[in-house]
Amino acid sequence: MSTVEVLASLAILALAAFAQGVFGLGFAMIATPLLALFLDYRAAVFLAAVPLLVLAGNWLVANRRDLRHSGVPWPLLPGIVVGAATGVWLQVALPERLSLLLLAALLAFSVALPWGLQRLRTDVSVASRRAAPLFGTLAGVTESALNVGAPFMVLFGGLSRLTRHQQLIALNLCFFVGKTIQVSLMSTTTWPVATLPLMLGVAVSLLLYRVGDRLAGRYPAAAFRRLLAAFLSFMAVSLVVRAAFHA
Repeated sequence: MSTVEVLASLAILALAAFAQGVFGLGFAMIATPLLALFLDYRAAVFLAAVPLLVLAGNWLVANRRDLRHSGVPWPLLPGIVVGAATGVWLQVALPERLSLLLLAALLAFSVALPWGLQRLRTDVSVASRRAAPLFGTLAGVTESALNVGAPFMVLFGGLSRLTRHQQLIALNLCFFVGKTIQVSLMSTTTWPVATLPLMLGVAVSLLLYRVGDRLAGRYPAAAFRRLLAAFLSFMAVSLVVRAAFHA
């Protein structure tokens, strides 16, 4: 990575971590596509994965008293484990161009997801909770292969009628478990990012996350969701263009 690439990456991680701290999600969906526009895809994934592992662990430790009696279906976890391991294999096996296109499709799915959940009139909470391992597997696969597991966790939370806090628990469990497996398996081959930029990325992300966490609740969540949807739509198009011109 050149000096310009390192500085740009740190700025992206700082912005994504701040959003994660304020609103509880958004780190990977902001950081991964932006990094993938100018870095090698595997490096972009790894550079965003390690800080997110730290941020999710930090959130779970801070909210550890709520975990045991949260009401979140624990059968999600085996699915996340299996899905995350499968996702690492897919990330290695898939061509970079296809990975970029799949990430673009996942971002587009994220944009359409709230619209679909709002128009769902049938109560399918019981059935979706029974299918928790399936949702966990899908989230784990996309978490490891594409670095974005939130869409399937949000879909599960919406269908299962989880509260906002339950949703945050499910998301951070997905991030932490998925990233632990992803980073562990990826690091058994070669580190796709130099140690110094990676450690700087972790430090900057943790600092801005804590700043954002102190400001949580001060900004309108609805405005953030609209802004995030517009950003993800733009990034989906940008990734398709990047894939089209990828050598």
